[in-house]
Amino acid sequence: MKTSRAILVGTLVVNGPVLLLLFGPSAIVWWVNGAPDVIHAPVGTYLAISFLSSVPIAWLWWSIAIPRWRVWAYERVDDIPRLKDVAVMAGLTWPDGWIFERTEIKSAQIADREAQLLSLHAPKQRPSDNRRRSP
Repeated sequence: MKTSRAILVGTLVVNGPVLLLLFGPSAIVWWVNGAPDVIHAPVGTYLAISFLSSVPIAWLWWSIAIPRWRVWAYERVDDIPRLKDVAVMAGLTWPDGWIFERTEIKSAQIADREAQLLSLHAPKQRPSDNRRRSP
């Protein structure tokens, strides 16, 4: 599978629901209150509360979905380093080692499968590369 297709699937399956979970509740609050052109105190408060409460829910979805998408994509693409780079550029994942990676929620099975797939695609070192060269 092409990297671009894996990114498209990730965007639809992971980030699509994130956007719905993030902005959907506020849109519903706005619509239920008559879709006002000017937002006054009570509606503004409801909108702020709905948006602020939706942030952790959207993040929870991302934290659960992204490790599963990553394993799915790793199983299907040939160039994992390129997939990682493009996923970061697309706003789908964080760069390796970033603190937000720690918010991912994955089972031991998912973590093991991800590590296994990464090791299969890791560049092979030649034995001579490990020795020090004499001057």
